[in-house]
Amino acid sequence: MRKLLILICCAVVSGVSQQSIRNIDWKNFSYPLPTAEGVPGEVHWMSSLGATENASLSVGKYAAPDCNDKYGCPLFTFDSVNYGALTGVESTVAVVVLTYHSGGTAHWQYVYLFSLNSRKPQLLAWLRTGSRANQGLRDVSITDGDFILVVNDPDKRQGDCCSAGSITTRYRWTKGSFSEVGKPVYKNDLPSFDCSKAVKPMERMICQDAELSFLDRQMAESYQTVLKSASAERKEIVRRQQVKWLAEYGRACNAPLSDEQRRDCIDQHLSDRLMTVWK
Repeated sequence: MRKLLILICCAVVSGVSQQSIRNIDWKNFSYPLPTAEGVPGEVHWMSSLGATENASLSVGKYAAPDCNDKYGCPLFTFDSVNYGALTGVESTVAVVVLTYHSGGTAHWQYVYLFSLNSRKPQLLAWLRTGSRANQGLRDVSITDGDFILVVNDPDKRQGDCCSAGSITTRYRWTKGSFSEVGKPVYKNDLPSFDCSKAVKPMERMICQDAELSFLDRQMAESYQTVLKSASAERKEIVRRQQVKWLAEYGRACNAPLSDEQRRDCIDQHLSDRLMTVWK
């Protein structure tokens, strides 16, 4: 197994002893920051030698102190924390995710892994993801004793923001460092429906096309997001609009068409609905 990271010996701690790592207030905590860098395009494990300052979050936020631009200053925000048992580490490990907002459209994540040492949080390791479609973060977890990282697949990118596929990498903590276990797993995003039950021409084409699968899922998730936040009266309107759109979509794209025509039909209908569903 290829060594990826040397154990960081110097922890960033809050200075308060804790009985349990779950009691730490991660939204009001200090984290190491890297030296200035451009927009990243891939995952990179960090070293304590690359940290030049700390981000001391207050209520989950930290703004660059030397920036006077009200709307365009870089900003760190607390994103999430989850806990698990990492093989080789005696105490429970916290996986904390911060998001770095560049002040423009680019943003990426920093992932920190902490355990308790003498009842104080000790930084085991940290990494920086890529930005958005270029290995931007999808998920992190500790599963079966290993650290699991899921990022966007840049080879399946859909513009700058998104990707129609993911890369899952498993890491194992061994002798004070992380090592990659096996090969990364590449997956295409599935559509919003079960492809094993696809019978209509439109459904079969979506299941065979990564870009269309991505669009289908984006549309379905956008619809559910709009529905969830709508008032009771608005929900009924949105549902009726969706039923009408689905009927028109099915009639148009399940009609006798060439493969090229059918793909264009699906692409156009899904792309249009992604815009109109928010109105």
